Amino acid sequence: MLIRRGEWSGSIFQEVRRIRKARQAKIWILALLVGILTVSGLGLPGASLAGAESEEGFGFGADNSDAARLSASYASHLPVTVYDNSPYGGKEQAFDIGSYDWDVINAGVGNDKISSLRVAPGYKVTLYKDAGFSGATKVFTADVMYVDDFNDQASSLKVEAITPLDATSFAVPGNAYTDMSKRSVLESFAPKIWFAQGEVYFPSSVEYTFPYVERYLNPNSGNYEFRTKEALNPYNKKLPYFNGDLQNAPIYAFWVEKDYNNVDLVYFQFSPYDLGKTVLGSEFGDHVGDFERVTVRLAKFVYNGQNYLKPVQVFYGYHSSGITYRWDEVDKIGGTHPVAYSAFGSHGMWKDPGNHVYQDIVIAKLTDVTNQGTSWDTWNRVQAFEYFPNASTGVGLGNPWPTWLNKDYTNPNSGAVYRFGNPAQGSVFGQPLLADGPTGPQEKTALTSDTILD
Repeated sequence: MLIRRGEWSGSIFQEVRRIRKARQAKIWILALLVGILTVSGLGLPGASLAGAESEEGFGFGADNSDAARLSASYASHLPVTVYDNSPYGGKEQAFDIGSYDWDVINAGVGNDKISSLRVAPGYKVTLYKDAGFSGATKVFTADVMYVDDFNDQASSLKVEAITPLDATSFAVPGNAYTDMSKRSVLESFAPKIWFAQGEVYFPSSVEYTFPYVERYLNPNSGNYEFRTKEALNPYNKKLPYFNGDLQNAPIYAFWVEKDYNNVDLVYFQFSPYDLGKTVLGSEFGDHVGDFERVTVRLAKFVYNGQNYLKPVQVFYGYHSSGITYRWDEVDKIGGTHPVAYSAFGSHGMWKDPGNHVYQDIVIAKLTDVTNQGTSWDTWNRVQAFEYFPNASTGVGLGNPWPTWLNKDYTNPNSGAVYRFGNPAQGSVFGQPLLADGPTGPQEKTALTSDTILD
């Protein structure tokens, strides 16, 4: 059955999911329902019941034991959605269990157009290079931001139900999504972070910096921000508190519910100072305050009455950018803690040790250096929160919600902070000598978007 996402209301979608288990004759009941609702003006514009081949016809997949035990994982979404852009952009087309040939795909996302896709736990999608389910194939059982060597090559596909359980499946503690079980999950997937050899600007809590900074109204932004009480003159003056307080530093961990029944676990490391780069004898890009992050994406599903989470992807953020990897591509400690490398001085997060070029400014390639110096098991220092993107606020999970995470930036009494460091000073090679302090987690796409992995 081919239905584009957004064409069905949630309640009607659930009814269709119930009906799909019936025999072929019951298709006429669904057709009658569509007709009645369309005539009455209740929706279902453009709904299509044709185009897919399956054991029961009209795109209704065959029932089996795994499918019967697997609760609907995507709520208002079909099990598989494909996109003609990466990541998850452009035209999209959603599929239930069944076989879909060239004509169906060409009428939707387009022949030879698939670049990324989403797959709910308990399903697999097989892409075929040629029409008629022939030619080279590639199988996916989880979301992928890019289909690699199969980009813009799929002409037909099949969606099948499989068991959702594998070695990575994580049973939700207590079989319920409570504050304490969410905190436990955040601790279970918190990263191990390696700081580079020779690092001197370590993390701390935000509160550790309070004796050394002041909250002031920035006339340029109109928001309350932080700046050092002691003026930075020259711009690259290093204050003692910039060295941080690793022994007592927390990892700021956020549980964020996302679309397609995903949960993002976002881990922010805060450091009082970010050391920039030196090019042709000039130091530039320093800034007071620094937030860097690692995000673990989990897919939620229910199987045999048990709530599970399945790790799917890991995002490593660096300098307003980042790279996403599949779960099986990253090193882990104890099976659940991804390993991250914090770059020397600037703290950008990377998957591997080495020299990582992140920007070419013509006269030089700006490079992050990572290796194994000091290690930090962040799961022992979790401050846990849940953030609600559509409400722009959150709650503490077993610890208080700090006022600096609020967004009432113009209120002198709110404690909210828009930027966590001094305003920019000077420039060289088109880069600031001292860059603006960063905005906080509450302004990052990782928390503000209910869809994007960041």
